[in-house]
Amino acid sequence: MSSSPSSDRPNPNTPSGPDRRRKGWRAFRHAYPTLLKLTATLFIILLAIDGWLIARHFAYTSEIKRLRAGMTTAERQRSDLIVATEQDKLRMALALAKHQAQWDPKLHLSISVDSGRMYLERDGALLRDMRVQIAPEPVPTVKGDTTTATTPRGERTIVDVSTGDTPQLVLNGGTRIYASADTLSPLTPGDVRVSLTDLNAVLPNISAGTTVYFY
Repeated sequence: MSSSPSSDRPNPNTPSGPDRRRKGWRAFRHAYPTLLKLTATLFIILLAIDGWLIARHFAYTSEIKRLRAGMTTAERQRSDLIVATEQDKLRMALALAKHQAQWDPKLHLSISVDSGRMYLERDGALLRDMRVQIAPEPVPTVKGDTTTATTPRGERTIVDVSTGDTPQLVLNGGTRIYASADTLSPLTPGDVRVSLTDLNAVLPNISAGTTVYFY
């Protein structure tokens, strides 16, 4: 007596065995407990940083509202006009610096602050493209503490060139362009860090009086 064709098919209502996905996750968790702990810790740290930034944002917003509430209407209008004027001046200065850097006939350095790149240029020709690290702008506190060293903008001039194991270029205003093998150490506000290979490559062509454009 032949069996029915459907008798060999698995019954969909019958369990086919343990859930492999659950078994795989348990195996992964037991195999890499340290990795999972580090991932969870990093996630918690990132959440804490986000919370701190949000709290600072609300603190700054509240402080601005408090200060503006103490102004008269004329003072608020004058303050808004000054801020808008200064922003327009900064945009114009950056555009001018970029234009001058592109067509300066003399050998010079150009630093794009937003993209973190430094260029050795002359008369529109790009001679070397270098990656740099630029110190972030100092964040003012609610108490009003400020730092005078900020990211330079516009045109600067090299006033001193140091060679050796720790070469650096010192610009007017105190800004330094220096090389360091330690790329993880914090930068001083206003400074620029470049690789030792790149700085040593451009040093023979750089001297005091060379122009550096920041834009």
